[in-house]
Amino acid sequence: MTLDNYIEIQLVKVKISRKQTDRQLLQWLLELRTLRAQIRHLESENKRLRRDYEQVLLQNAQA
Repeated sequence: MTLDNYIEIQLVKVKISRKQTDRQLLQWLLELRTLRAQIRHLESENKRLRRDYEQVLLQNAQA
C-alpha cells in the first residue's frame, strides 16, 4: 500500500470516527508526504549542484 492510499483511508476514518488519534495520524501522514517531497527536491538540487561543481573543477583544471 502506498502512502497516498494510506492517507486516503485515514481521511475516511477521520470523517467517520472523528477521533483525535485518527486526526493526529492523518496529520503525521500528511507531514510525512510533504517531507518526502522536500527530500526528493533537495536530492535533485544536490545532484544539479554537484554536476555544476564538477564542471567548474574541470574548467579550472583545463585553464
